[in-house]
Amino acid sequence: MKKIGVPAVVRDDTALGAKKRLFLLFALNLSDWICTLSLLETGLFKEANPLMRSVIESVALGFFVKVALPLALIIFALTKLKGADSRQILVSNNIALFGVAVYFVLNLYHIMCFTLVNMIRM
Repeated sequence: MKKIGVPAVVRDDTALGAKKRLFLLFALNLSDWICTLSLLETGLFKEANPLMRSVIESVALGFFVKVALPLALIIFALTKLKGADSRQILVSNNIALFGVAVYFVLNLYHIMCFTLVNMIRM
């Protein structure tokens, strides 16, 4: 009988797993930014997050908040992972996995919004 357990993606507590999740988180963050800008350009949507409204309006500030700052934080986290023990790596993995899940849902929302835009324009 096959034993059912936690999926390997959740169970991975290696530094390599943490690196992969951090870069996936960064890619999803970029995708969120690009999709948000694209949807705002349609005129049918507005930024729902009041903290991000002013950030999105400025290309330079948006680039800093959505690209430069996250990339700097990821590089910092990767340097800290080199000396981390397995418990710290597991915590890092779980935090990154949570972030990936949140941005995955946001990106699914963007896909639904793009579908609505296409339906409206038909």
